[in-house]
Amino acid sequence: MRRTGVALDRGRRDAPEASVALPAARHLLFSRAMPLPSLDHLAWSKVHPARHEANLADSGIEPPDLAAMGLPDRGGLPREGYDLQPDVEALFGARWRAPGGRVLLASGGSEAIALVFGALLQRGDEVLVERPGYEPHREVPRLFDVAVRRFDRPMSPDGPSLVEAIEQALGPATRMVALTHPHNPSGAALTAEEARALDGLAERRGLWLFCDEAYRDVIGGPTGTLASMGPRWVATSSLTKVYGLGGLRIGWVAGAPDVLARCAVVQNALSVTPALPSIALTLALAPHLDVLRSRALRMLAANRARWSALVAAGVPFAIPCVSQGTTVWALFPGAGQGDAFAEMASRRFGLAVTPGRFFAEPRGIRVALAAEPERFAAALETFERALAAFAAEAPVRENP
Repeated sequence: MRRTGVALDRGRRDAPEASVALPAARHLLFSRAMPLPSLDHLAWSKVHPARHEANLADSGIEPPDLAAMGLPDRGGLPREGYDLQPDVEALFGARWRAPGGRVLLASGGSEAIALVFGALLQRGDEVLVERPGYEPHREVPRLFDVAVRRFDRPMSPDGPSLVEAIEQALGPATRMVALTHPHNPSGAALTAEEARALDGLAERRGLWLFCDEAYRDVIGGPTGTLASMGPRWVATSSLTKVYGLGGLRIGWVAGAPDVLARCAVVQNALSVTPALPSIALTLALAPHLDVLRSRALRMLAANRARWSALVAAGVPFAIPCVSQGTTVWALFPGAGQGDAFAEMASRRFGLAVTPGRFFAEPRGIRVALAAEPERFAAALETFERALAAFAAEAPVRENP
């Protein structure tokens, strides 16, 4: 099999890859210097939600019936082989207006995240991540002996701005800031003003800005990537959360050509390349991505309206911000009450919601709005019953 990572000449399939020194990659994957990562959320999400009759945990748009929609649904093993990969990378680069007009394909968004940390950081560096935040952003750096520190992502106009919160939390070893847009779990969107301020901060402090854009395309408007803002930005995304194509395990990295070359070197220690049938079906589906995106937006509009009606009727938790993603973040008043509700809802009502502990805040729950509207409506009725039961039996413990 010929390697198809970022090469010095992407027009030639036999071109040599960029020679890039990667200190972090020399320590792939584990060392005894730091504890092993704990990816409990990913392990939980692979098996737990599907065991429930009512599912408000899966944050990715429910997979479409491609055949019923008249769309390609078979990949196969085409004769062109991995020569198809540059075509997909160029198509995605054009669609999301990535630097250099291409992206680096990865085996899902999870591998793309690992490539960024492994390629751009080294032992002794530190990454600053959000709280509440996506578990892999604080755990995957441990694979590369990279330390993690956290900042509280503002969700209210009161208090410090996002950039102020980040700058106050920077340490002398901080080399990267990791963000999600829209924020996972709350769905809060990064504004253009915030992005420009972050770009200025990165220039002043010599930082990488890593943005996980897995949910970005549900915001609406033109597609794009923050990686196009400048050389200090790098972004990842996938076809899972918005397009409902998680089974393909297709993700990507967007960044400057030298960033993609460094990520390609690390990828050779991981998947090497995505599976060929996934690449082939992705290429066939590429002209139809707007159809799948429109489906997601219609589903979310219906589900957000139902969710808003429930909240307006009164709920025993706070919603700290307006969500523009596929999920909402709900904060109970008492310490640990989010986790307690999630456990009770699962045990007594057959309802899956994501416990806040996976986002480093056990007061919260993440509620997904990503199911087909009929299924979402039924799950929301179960959610209401579980809330009523929880409120009736759980004493309110004020958060210390």
